[in-house]
Amino acid sequence: MFWLTLFAIAAAGVLAFGWQDGVPWTAAAFVAFFVSRVWRSVIKRPLFPGHDDDRVRRANRFIAVTAVGYIAAGACAAIAAVVGEGQEWLYVAPCFLIMGALQLALIFSREGP
Repeated sequence: MFWLTLFAIAAAGVLAFGWQDGVPWTAAAFVAFFVSRVWRSVIKRPLFPGHDDDRVRRANRFIAVTAVGYIAAGACAAIAAVVGEGQEWLYVAPCFLIMGALQLALIFSREGP
């Protein structure tokens, strides 16, 4: 719990300083990406594992969180590029969006039981 609290404080700081420095979308892209990484870590190693743990369901949640993280970070990066926060986001945003789309394709390509 300590590390999650510390991460939340750091994410709030990044957003605050990003807004103050005039690069809020850049800050939001970083926070979105790393929040998904922390969330994935918690899914991979639950804080309070249950006795009825379904590994397949947990794996599906892991893939879904990965997709959301990439798409959210890619969308923020694309907005950052459009509003002029840095031309490098023009290269990063498509990669993030493609990775998110690949994760979604993985989720939706599975055949039913």
